[in-house]
Parts: sequence; C-alpha cells; structure tokens
Amino acid sequence: MDQTGNKQQVGFRLAGDDVAVAKFIDVASKLTDLLKELEASVTGEQDVEWQIADLQVGSASLAMRPRPRTAAVGANAGAVIGAALEGLAAVEDSARRPPYFNDQALLNAKSLVVAAKGVLAVFGEAQGAQHQVAVSTHLVAHVDELIDTASVAIGALEGTLEALTIHGATSFSIYDSISGRRVVCKCDREALDLAIKHFGERVSVSGEVRYNVLGEAVSIQVDAVQAFRKGPLPQAKDIRGLFSEHKVDIDEWARFVRDD
Repeated sequence: MDQTGNKQQVGFRLAGDDVAVAKFIDVASKLTDLLKELEASVTGEQDVEWQIADLQVGSASLAMRPRPRTAAVGANAGAVIGAALEGLAAVEDSARRPPYFNDQALLNAKSLVVAAKGVLAVFGEAQGAQHQVAVSTHLVAHVDELIDTASVAIGALEGTLEALTIHGATSFSIYDSISGRRVVCKCDREALDLAIKHFGERVSVSGEVRYNVLGEAVSIQVDAVQAFRKGPLPQAKDIRGLFSEHKVDIDEWARFVRDD
C-alpha cells in the first residue's frame, strides 16, 4: 500500500456518554457515503477505500484513513478530505453551495447530521493541516433551502451515464455534457442492468423528474433508459434531401440560422 494515505485521516466525534451502536454505525456509513460522493465530484472516480485508523469507545469517536492504490490516488484523498471539511463548515454557516458539493453530496451531508441526532464534530487531517468543524440542524435547514424540490413532472433527461451504485438503493447518474451537472437516476434492478450495458455512453432517461427552485433537474425515478446511436452526428450534407420539395438551399439555410 502506498504510504501517502497514512498521513491523512477524517472522522467524527459524537456527543454524549451513552451512544447506541446502531447510531454510531449509521453515522460512520453516512460519512463514508459523503466522502465517496465528493471523491467522484473531485476526481471523477471512486478509487479510495476508507479504513479504520482509530476507534475510541469512551468518546464515541472514529477516525478513518484512505487506502490508496497509488500516490496519485493518495493525493486525491487529501483533496477529498479538505473538500469535505471546508464544505461542511460552509453549509453549516449559510445556505451557500461549496465547491464539489453537488445535490447528492448535500443530501449525504444532511443524512450525516440526521443520523447523529444532534451536534456532530467532524475532524480531519490532510496535507499536514488539521481541521475540525461542528455541524448541527443548521446544516439540515440550509441543505433543504439549497435543493428543496420545487416541482415534479414526467419528462426525459439526457446525459452521459456514469457512477452506478447498489449501496442502499440501486441508482446511476447522468452528467449533462454542457453544464456538467449530475442528476441521480433512481431505478429498479432491471433498469440498472440496462444502465450497466450502456455505461459511459450518452443516454436518454425518462420518468418522474424532480426539479429544484432554480428549475434544475435534481433526480429522476427512471421508467426507461435509451442509448443514443453511436457514431458521429449528422452533417448538413446528410439532410439535403429533406428540403428538396421546398427548393431550399441547405447551406443558405444554415447561414441564416447562424446569423439569426
């Protein structure tokens, strides 16, 4: 194992003397989910395995360290820890979206606080610097303000299919090629199998779409997945025949559209 990960760690500390085992495990799981989501947002991959570095029963504290496969992945882990701590502090302070915190990361941060059922201290060390942030129900309210579902409608979305998961519930993600925004696609096992077949391809997904107050798609309950035809997009010369009956010059029409 690359030793870069040994110098980095992230963890949490729960308040109170009597902490239920189920609560402790749930918080650990939610923190791991947040780290994995941020890793995907920061690096586009999920290659880090988080291992227990220190466990203290008396203070209900757990520290985790990344187990990187390479030095490059180890450096990425430090960036993920930094993004997590800075982002949690920012959302605790105000309804302001931090770097790398997409909607799913915000929801994971909210779930982390909800699982703790009170004030939670998240600490970490990366690239030689130590940080600690206390998060509370203020963060929950700010997340709700940031990604509150303003409307729900039946529709279709397009994007590159990435980030398959079977943790908790089956889902995959699509990324818009223009904005780069990620949309979580909740699906059944049959749709997930189809998503696996078209992983990395541009697809259209249809179903019940949830939009935030900005009109941005946040998630979709998938009914159908359809992959686009592979190969280059049609060129102007390929559609000349469509205009033959109307005696329209396709090149002139294209210039008109560009100048309009």
